[in-house]
Formats: sequence, structure tokens, C-alpha cells
Amino acid sequence: MSRILLAWELGGGYGHLGPFLALAPELVKRGHELHVAAREVVSAVRAVGDFPISVHQAPLCTAQYGGLQDPPLNFAEILMRFGYLDPAMLRGLLAAWCSLQRAIRADVVIADHAPTALLAARCLGIPCAVIGSAFNVPPPVSPSVNMRPWVEVPQARLADSDRRILEVINTVLPQGRQLDTLPGLFDGAARFFSGVPELDPYGPRDPSDYLGLLTLSTGSALPQWPAGDGPRVFAYIHADYLHAGAVLQALAAADARVLLHVLGGDNRTLQRFAGGRLALAPALMEFSRVVDESDLCVCHGNAGTTLGMLGGGRPLLILPKHLENHLLGIAVQRNGAGLVAAPDVVPDVGGMLRTLLSDPRYGAAAKQLAHRSSSAAIGTIMVRAAARIEVLAAQRGEPS
Repeated sequence: MSRILLAWELGGGYGHLGPFLALAPELVKRGHELHVAAREVVSAVRAVGDFPISVHQAPLCTAQYGGLQDPPLNFAEILMRFGYLDPAMLRGLLAAWCSLQRAIRADVVIADHAPTALLAARCLGIPCAVIGSAFNVPPPVSPSVNMRPWVEVPQARLADSDRRILEVINTVLPQGRQLDTLPGLFDGAARFFSGVPELDPYGPRDPSDYLGLLTLSTGSALPQWPAGDGPRVFAYIHADYLHAGAVLQALAAADARVLLHVLGGDNRTLQRFAGGRLALAPALMEFSRVVDESDLCVCHGNAGTTLGMLGGGRPLLILPKHLENHLLGIAVQRNGAGLVAAPDVVPDVGGMLRTLLSDPRYGAAAKQLAHRSSSAAIGTIMVRAAARIEVLAAQRGEPS
């Protein structure tokens, strides 16, 4: 029996738990003890439910840092916002992660956007892996790649950002554990990426590193579609999305039956959009049923919804909130399986919906992607992934 720790440090939402929870039944069946150190413990406890996984609060950077260039352009510039230019903060976070991993007596650390947890595992000689979005693991080139390829960025800026972060990291790491390059943070870590190579924002990597088009259902309510004929559109929108009002108006006017779930929305405000061919879904639904019954999905490009819909061969309209969403949307559009809106203008949701619903090529491309990705059953992928984690656990205590 091994003790396996999932570390979730940066980023928000259920998506950071989905891939690990998909693996969890196989790991528990094999007799392993599972722990989650979560950025958001409320979300974690809710997602774990009655499953035998211990939940801990992850050590987090609580400071805010001004004077940084915006937007961040590479991995180093993301880390700047979470204490990696502040030696005292990073030293404290590293000590807290080391203490947690010792207390759990972790045999394997699996990091979902948890760079400091990886540094702690490096200090303690604990085998590690990364899981979740490929966006969080830049390729091993130096300087770290520009994550906004449509923006011209001097290589000197990327190199300087890497250098500044690397200096702080190596200041707090013990002798013999320092990094040569910033992407070296991920050296030796096994990869368990959500999705498939075609959707990797940095380009395809080793096919065995991907978990496929899987998602985890976090609800149980059954979808209740508006009555009548016409295509069924499932929309999952966040109330704090900058263009939420315009999107809701376009959905209400669409020539389709729309089932809408708004995260964080005020019910009284939402009711004025409901009726006729738009129905509100106030509760989290059984997602596999939603996929099976939908013809099209509108969402922000969050990985769980996007990958689940693509796994069911459903095309998407993606309205990105964040860079990671935008890059995934670009990949979906590049594969012909949907459209992505520009993040900095009011999207023409009505026009894009008409295009997607009237042109069968989008649905055909989504089905082709699903077919290409279904050659290995998800159950088989989970068995192989669990076996790889057991190999890592067996390395615990070996000389490094």
C-alpha cells in the first residue's frame, strides 16, 4: 500500500480534481491511501463526497504583488504572481509543503498546477507526477515559451523573466537540488495530461502522456429540455463573465432549444431570460446525459466540459475567460470541432450559433476527433495510469 498525494496549488474550480478523481477508483481498488491537498477545500470536499480520500488545505501564497507586466507571457511570469519573486514567501511555502508531505508520509506526489509541491517533493526525494491541463507544463525549452503566440515578444523578456524566477527558486532550494532551467522544475515527473495530443496548446507530446477525452460528472439532476423541435444547445456560463448579459440575450433569441446553467447567477435576474425555448438548469446535472442529449455546447473552454463534449462528438462554441480557455478554444477550432470567440470583444454569439448549427462539418469533425481518441478505452487508460503511479511509488527511498 502506498500513500498518494494530489497537490492542487494554483487555479480554481472542479477541473483540478477531475483527472485525479477519475483515477481514484482504480487506485483505491489496488489498496492505496489517497490524499488531496486542495487550494479550495470546500470544492474538494464536495467533489470527493463519501469516497475514501483525505482532504487537506494546500499551502497558498496570500500576498498580492503589484508592478508586474500584464498580461503574463510565459510560465515564469505566472509564477511571479504567486510569490516566486519573494524569497521569504517562497521559502515559507516550500517549508509548508515539505511539512505536509512528511506528515502524510507521501510515497508519490501528483501535482495539478502545484509548482511548489513539486519543489518540495524534489527536496524530499519523493517521486512525482503532473496531472491535468497540459497548459500547466510548458515544454522543456529555455527560455519558457511565449504562451500568447499571437503577441510578438522579445526573447530577451522571456529569458529575463525565467532568470529572475530561477534565481529565487535556487536561493530557497538546498544544495544539490537547484534547477538549471525553469522548465527543469518538471524533470523526472511522469505526465498524465487531460485531453489528447491534438488539443495540447504547446503541440503534441508523447501520446502515452494523455488521459483522453474524459470528464467527471459532479451532478445527478436529469436535464429538462424545453419542449418542441429543433437542435438542443447546452450552455454553461459563469455569471462573472464580462459579456454574460450579451450572451444570455443571444441564447434566448437562438433558433434552438437551450438548456442553460449559470454558475453564480442571481435567479431573479436569470428568470427574465427563461421561458419559451430557453430553460434554466439550477442544479448540477448528470453530465453524460447532457452530452448524449446535446447537439452543441456553449461554454468558456473549461477543460471538464470541453473534453466531455468532444468525447461525445459534440461541437462547441467557446467564450474564453482566461488564457488557458483561449488556447484550448484555438485548438478546438483548429481541429474543425467548433469556434472560439476573441476574448477582448463582445462575441457575436448569435452569428456563431447559426454557423455551428447550420454547417454539419463542425459536428462531423467533433465526431472524428472522438473516434480517433476512443481507440483506447478510458478504463484501460486508467489501469495503465495507475500502474505507472505504482512504479513511481516503488521508487520511494531509492537513491536519487
